Parts: sequence; structure tokens; C-alpha cells
Amino acid sequence: MAPTDQHDQLVLSIYDAALDPGKWPELLTRIARYAGGIGAMIFEVETPGDQPHLLASHFSDTYQIDLVEGYLNQHNDLEIADQAVFARHSRASDDIQLIPDSVLAASEAELLARPNQKTMMEYGIRYRCGALLNKDQLFHDRFSMQFGSDASEDLPQRLARASRLLPHIAKALSIGRPLQAVQKRHDTVLNALDKLDVGFCVLDKRMNVIAGNEEFRRQSEESGVFRRDPQGKLSFRSDDDLNRARALLGNPKQHGRFGARPRKEALEAVHQSDSHNGDALCIDISPLHQADDIGNEALDGYLLMSTDTSRTYRLEMPTIAALFDLSEAECAVFELMAEGKTNKQIAEERGRSLDTVNSQVKSILSKSNCGNRTQAIRMATNISSGFLVRD
Repeated sequence: MAPTDQHDQLVLSIYDAALDPGKWPELLTRIARYAGGIGAMIFEVETPGDQPHLLASHFSDTYQIDLVEGYLNQHNDLEIADQAVFARHSRASDDIQLIPDSVLAASEAELLARPNQKTMMEYGIRYRCGALLNKDQLFHDRFSMQFGSDASEDLPQRLARASRLLPHIAKALSIGRPLQAVQKRHDTVLNALDKLDVGFCVLDKRMNVIAGNEEFRRQSEESGVFRRDPQGKLSFRSDDDLNRARALLGNPKQHGRFGARPRKEALEAVHQSDSHNGDALCIDISPLHQADDIGNEALDGYLLMSTDTSRTYRLEMPTIAALFDLSEAECAVFELMAEGKTNKQIAEERGRSLDTVNSQVKSILSKSNCGNRTQAIRMATNISSGFLVRD
């Protein structure tokens, strides 16, 4: 899995940040320089008390935190409005598109006269762009890159270069969300893994299991999808599952194919047990290159996250309903789906016909842009922190 060029090196470093979010500041500086920019930022729009404001979760280590926070506080309303414009110009598809700041004003003179633009220019920032890294939750995982006046002649080429990396950033943020949630409560990733209701496993490049949490071990024993063999290697029981997993192992170019909806890249493997009625594991795999939080030496290998859709997950239905415009009946059905129940079981519990429930499930999948129930539950748990075990 040796990186072949600067792009591949950055891709592998991006996935390392899924395991160790402390890598983002230095990494964002490298990404910006690769694209000919000054710096880059990952942020989200928070709405406490219906008063939206921007929160920069990660930004280039060349930026001073007091200056970033001061700028966002000073120009919050303008920035919120600008982000709405960037979002409107993003494609409705899974693709991630970097939108230049030329969309923010009718003319260059009008753009340069704006108060937030004047402040940025005091620090050498002439151009900026924005992108949605998460099209399930439009307020999460926004991306911005800033450029100097030297980008005047070739800005489209610089944006295109940066855009090649954005699907990988989106996937790393998605996979890393459960780890970051428990890391806030515990000292290290390894100490926190058993606090997750999703399986996590760290592999070296020979697929030896270096670390795995309690849920991973349970899935190994009960699902019949994969197991740790006597030599300590991860093996898949189905040749088809193994071949699909191999497609994601070792080649960075196999990752980031679904842009702002990386959950679609996950491997779906059906339980071997007849008692699970077609329930599946949703398995995300990402490469690691210099993972430092695992042991004494940096690890070159893989990170595997597995969501068992036969388990019961706690969903934040008001949030999900608002995101996807679900009806009250669809919310009730979705909650039962998250309990691992089949359409027939849902129909019996709700006193509805199977055709009605089938239609409601189809509507849920369409509204949430999911191909099947497995994708929907994987997406919903990631949105609602349903991957966390109650402390």
C-alpha cells in the first residue's frame, strides 16, 4: 500500500485522520498547499435556539485559533448567508463540487466591497470556495479552501485538484464520527472502542487483527460473515464477501467513489444464520498508513467498521424526520426498522397491511437516498449517534 505520488500520500493521510482527528490541522495545510491554496477548513453550521452560527471543527495549522474564531464571530450572519448560497449551488447528486466565491455577488466589485471579504483580504485571502461533504446532513462537514491573489488565472484548475481529495475527506469524517464521539469522553481510541455499538477492527496490511472492540468480537462469533482465524487473521466466510472486501483493501483509488454519501461504498454482507431473516452487516473499510494511536509503531493497514442491522439502535427521529421530510407514520416504521424488524413484523405490530408497510419503507428509502434498509440504518445511526453505548 505504498503511496505512489503526492495525491496518494494525501489520500492515505486523510484516512489516518479518521482514527486520529488530531492530524487534521497539519493535513489541511498540506491539502491546501497541494491545491495551491493558503489554507483549508472543515466546519459545521450549528443552530442552538434557532440562531445558526459556524463552528470550525478543524482548520489549517497555519491559522491562529483566535483569528479564526474572531472572524467567525464578527461575520457570522454574512457567513451563514454565504454558506446557504454555496449549498444551493452544490449538486443534488452524490458528487462533491467546490463552489467558487464568484457566486456570492453579482460582480467582482460587489464581492470585494463586502465586510467579510475585506477582513479576509487583510490576511492575504482573495478567493475562497465551499463544498458540502455530507449530503445526508447538510449542516455537517462543510469544507472551505482559501486562496491568494496568485490564483486569479488558474483558480478552476486549483479547485479541480482539490476536488479529487474531497470524497476521501468525506469518507474519513463519516467513519471517524463514532470514534470522535467516544474520544470526547475517554482518553484514547483504544480505550473507547468497547463503548461503541458498532464493530471496530484495526488490521495490519496482512489482515492480522491488531485491535478489535467487543461488538466486533460478537459479530465475529454470531454473524457468520467474518471471523478471526487461529493465526489471528481476519477471514470472510463467503468468497463473494472476501472479493468485495479485497477491492477496498490496499488500493486508495477504490475509495471515495460515492462523494458526499460514502455509506454507499460500504460492503453489505448477509447474516449466515437463518434466524436473521436477511439482516446484514454494513462494513466500511478504509486504509491506514501512519496510524499512531494503535501501538508503539505507526501502522500500515486498514480500519474496519461494521454496523449490524439486526440490532436495535437508538435513533434521533425528530432530526431524521426533519432532514428527509418523513411523515409520522414513516418515522414509526423507521424506528421499527432500526430494531431489526422485517416488513412483515412491522405490519403485524402496527396493524397495517404488508403492502402499506412495503410502500412506507420504499418511501423512506427514496427520501433518504438509500438503496436498501442496510444503508438506511447505517446512515441513521451515524446521524443520531445511535452507535454509542449508554454510559
